[in-house]
Amino acid sequence: MAATLLELKDVQKDYRMRSYGRVIRTHKALDNLSFKVKKGQIFGFLGPNGAGKTTTIKCITGILRCDNGTILIDGKNIENNDFENKNKIGFLPEQVGLYGNLTPIQTLKYYGGFYSLSDSTIQERGSNLLELLGLDNSLGKTVDEFSLGMRKRLALATALLHEPEILVLDEPTSGLDPRGVRALRTLLLDLNKKGLTILLSSHILSEVQEICTDVGIINNGKMVRQESISEIMKAVEKTAIKLSLRVNDFTNKDEKLIIKNKKIKIINKKDLGKHKIIILKLKEDLIPWVTDKLVSNGTKIYSIEPHNTTLEDVFLTETEENK
Repeated sequence: MAATLLELKDVQKDYRMRSYGRVIRTHKALDNLSFKVKKGQIFGFLGPNGAGKTTTIKCITGILRCDNGTILIDGKNIENNDFENKNKIGFLPEQVGLYGNLTPIQTLKYYGGFYSLSDSTIQERGSNLLELLGLDNSLGKTVDEFSLGMRKRLALATALLHEPEILVLDEPTSGLDPRGVRALRTLLLDLNKKGLTILLSSHILSEVQEICTDVGIINNGKMVRQESISEIMKAVEKTAIKLSLRVNDFTNKDEKLIIKNKKIKIINKKDLGKHKIIILKLKEDLIPWVTDKLVSNGTKIYSIEPHNTTLEDVFLTETEENK
């Protein structure tokens, strides 16, 4: 079994709103949050807006200090100001901050200075990274001349320059076109094969399902589910069917009728224009009951078919149940 590389134990973080020096409101962003990331994993870190994902990442990377609890890298507390231990983390934020007047090599030299890397080390590693990231043909350009995708790749190079053991990514595909998303996905998989552990925060659940080995879902500052992707899919895919319905026939009355049955759960709804896809979680013997009730209400059912459960379905179920 792989060793644990990153571990959060009962981490708490509050944001306090003050007025005239007095605390008038407190928001608990992280509420005894605990989870582990093992070496070699690509860990998808998911949650709705305001769940605490960004706060967690800021605590892991040292941007924020947690109020209580412990964050360990390789078994050592990151808040002990252990420079060597903190260097085991590489971070790519959602908003890339680079100096527009610098070339790629100048950018890497600037960031390499924070890690006390020698010029020769920066030159050697930097050249290899720029080639790996497809920026070796743009060495004479400045960052201002780069596209968003190129800037993301250069920022990734700065995060990898000191050869971290875990790479933390906050919405890495934000703003990228489909070609850029595919290129980044391929790159992350290649880096993982070479031994890099990755923690990936993203709202694009299909991407997480495709690239990640494990996933943790956070809601209201708490971890509500953590499993491997394969375990999550196996646990829920047996009980879901897909009903394809005409959109203007699936009324609020229909929905209330279905959810009155405590053995049936609506886990997703998708509007496709003329039709609406309703995904239900239920046992097979309840299918006739559902169809009879809907048809008696005047709903036209165009198809009933097995539903291949997606990570989106799991995410919506977990975050709804743990509101």
